[in-house]
Amino acid sequence: MGYYVHMEKRRPHYDLKAIITQMISVEAMNLTMSAVEGIRGVGMLKAEALEVVRTLSHAGFYKSMTTHKSHQIWQDVYHADWRGKQLYVKFQQAGEYFIVSFKER
Repeated sequence: MGYYVHMEKRRPHYDLKAIITQMISVEAMNLTMSAVEGIRGVGMLKAEALEVVRTLSHAGFYKSMTTHKSHQIWQDVYHADWRGKQLYVKFQQAGEYFIVSFKER
């Protein structure tokens, strides 16, 4: 098993406009089980999570980082607000974009 350094950067790896363009329906969010559980934990419906994603802006960008398993796979993290709750939304791309994590900060 190889060793690598976990990397972070302060600019998005992926194009937010492309993410939002793809995510036009609940199915198109390509939610991981972790994201589904996080959405439920926040007390949201998937349709409400979709609305949050569709209203993200560059101002909400937090950081881009590599995964713990590979220094070649990047994930972009955005912060958002919903009904007074601070949210953490993490995207990755594998062909299509998908939401890795969606939870309260």
